[in-house]
Amino acid sequence: MTKKVEKSQNPSVLRTSPLDPPEAGRQGDTDSLSYDTKTLITVITLVTVYPVGLILMFAWMKWSKIIKFLIALPVVIILLIPLMVLLIMAVVAARVISQPEESIKTFDTIKEKVQSEMVISPTTVVSPTKVMVKQITGTVKK
Repeated sequence: MTKKVEKSQNPSVLRTSPLDPPEAGRQGDTDSLSYDTKTLITVITLVTVYPVGLILMFAWMKWSKIIKFLIALPVVIILLIPLMVLLIMAVVAARVISQPEESIKTFDTIKEKVQSEMVISPTTVVSPTKVMVKQITGTVKK
């Protein structure tokens, strides 16, 4: 059996069999998925595989920028939290380095205050914070 080669309406595309769909050889058919299909795929990947869903959302979807920002907000927050922690650590370290005597005095004062106010009972250790809260609420009589 020999294959029958026939020309389609587009002379640059040859069909090798009558069973081949004529759309398969078209060069202008770059969007093979409909917008609804892309939306469904994007939403499913956003729920199941979030990073892939973000990429598909920015590549395929024609949603407003506000919606895209709100969906990408968890990534922004996750990236900002370590940055803020590092910034706070740098500020504290800079203060300790710039005024080491003051920092040590403050730490020693806090340590002495906690030790002097700590109450040890036979069963538990009562922290000064609990004692202060009880005094403020009026549940401890002096």
